[in-house]
Amino acid sequence: MKWVLGFVLLGSLHLASGKLSLVLKSPEAGPVLEGQSITLECLSDEDEDMSAYTFEKYAKYMDSWFAVDGSTRFRCWYYDVNVSRSAGRLQLQIPEVQSWNNGPFRCVQNNGTEQDSVSNSLSVPVHYLRDVSLFKDTSFYSRYSEQLKVLTVAPGGAVEVECSATASENPQYSWSREGDDWVELSNKLKIQKVREEDAGTYTCTVQHPSVPSLSKTRTLQLLVVPEAESRLVLPQLNLILMAGIPALVLVLVIVSLAVYLSRRRTSLKGPIDDRSMKKPIYRSSVESVSSTVGDSQPLV
Repeated sequence: MKWVLGFVLLGSLHLASGKLSLVLKSPEAGPVLEGQSITLECLSDEDEDMSAYTFEKYAKYMDSWFAVDGSTRFRCWYYDVNVSRSAGRLQLQIPEVQSWNNGPFRCVQNNGTEQDSVSNSLSVPVHYLRDVSLFKDTSFYSRYSEQLKVLTVAPGGAVEVECSATASENPQYSWSREGDDWVELSNKLKIQKVREEDAGTYTCTVQHPSVPSLSKTRTLQLLVVPEAESRLVLPQLNLILMAGIPALVLVLVIVSLAVYLSRRRTSLKGPIDDRSMKKPIYRSSVESVSSTVGDSQPLV
């Protein structure tokens, strides 16, 4: 009860001070989720007409504030921020808020010099949970290649698959197996000395710690086959394709370039002129030429 009275007292003192305030108008209750529409409003207990005020956003890497409803060079960075001035009210709307454009914002009085002409800064906490990824190890290929969907293991082998997701808060992980009540509260699925009965469908569930509605899953099919059949599994095949296709493209480019240069060299030489070829010429031939030297050998 005391904290309620204290909150009311502070609110009364705030109204009496005449300072600006920036509040989250919508959503009115509940956490703000990524992609949701939010509305901020600038309020003043002294001025009903807010036409003399404007919104500003803080640029972290430039360490400065700039207006988001003016024609500035930074406006293109926040093209999805809409400022409305209707019936003397000043509101800022972000149709699809993201974690990178959630603030901080503030409202200021144009040409204001006193401290009361600047409101409090406000950053809206945005909650999110991104896609879930499964990978066998920490290698670059495993993390950034195609999602791991099927894993083939020989009997007696070991399985270690990591489940990962990016969230606004550290998420909670759990592994379960289809048709079984087995649950592992970890982001890693570990099975030592795999048996044939370990084959099946495993699901990783990722849960946001403070927003129950944010939950995602990813499934993995575990196949247990003899070692001879599991030597070339899907990840290795993908790796061969990823290495072979660029090599093949490079060979084709080299061959095409060699053919092009060969044809270009031939075209620069020009066609062969048969008339320029030298032929034997005799005195009695039709193609003989006048000569002052008597000889019986062909002129070459």
